Amino acid sequence: MRAEVFRRVVVGRRKSIIGWALGFLATMAFIVLLYPAVRDQPSFGDLIEDYPEFVQQILGLGGGLELGSPEGYLNSQLFANTLPILFLIYLLAFAVRETAGEEGDKTMNLALAHPIKRERFILEKFAAMTVTGFGLAMVAVAGLLITGPLVDMDLTVAGYFGATVSVFLIALAFATLALAVGAWTGKKSLAYGVTSTLAVAFFLLWGLAPIVDALGWTNAINPFFWGLAGTPVVSGLQVGNALLLVGAVVMLVAAAIAGFRRRDIGV
Repeated sequence: MRAEVFRRVVVGRRKSIIGWALGFLATMAFIVLLYPAVRDQPSFGDLIEDYPEFVQQILGLGGGLELGSPEGYLNSQLFANTLPILFLIYLLAFAVRETAGEEGDKTMNLALAHPIKRERFILEKFAAMTVTGFGLAMVAVAGLLITGPLVDMDLTVAGYFGATVSVFLIALAFATLALAVGAWTGKKSLAYGVTSTLAVAFFLLWGLAPIVDALGWTNAINPFFWGLAGTPVVSGLQVGNALLLVGAVVMLVAAAIAGFRRRDIGV
């Protein structure tokens, strides 16, 4: 049967996906509805201006964004921190569970006993992760579009969509790395450890690179820079940067397939 692995994964996770979707909606509503409290208190912005440049960058207030503006508020409270964390938690757990986790639970032999090629097995797992993750991204955009007008947050659809999809692609790149590590090693702890360590390291480098000349070169290999450069919440999706992230994802999927194909599966 076509896409049987994809169907099995999505159906098996349907309750979890619904729960995550409701959580995304609640998070969007909570953050957006707090905006008037920040907008009407200029002292918050003045306080942020006294922070070191590194802290302002990490908070998503680089590039001249101000906390009191809709773009600056959402970038600092959502797109530069909260949303990446949510996507990383969901996608990393998905990637590891569907490779090393399934192997560790001794259930992978049941799936591989069917007439399915290993590369298709990995591709359908990846497709399930990507489709459900993108679905959550669209839920987030819908939540922003619904609640934004309630507090006179006049961002464009392109801003909401561009920033959300950019953050999703950043997390997808790290999740696909976890998928590859899990496919190559079959070890959950290693897949989580390597990927989460790199995600934190690149996030910190993204904050430090603008103020430490010796680290400027890291932007060329940093998914956070690729996704958030150009301030997509203002300018919309940066197509060139998005293509860099998509290219990285494609290469990591190929690596996952290569590793899974050559290894004896522990069942």
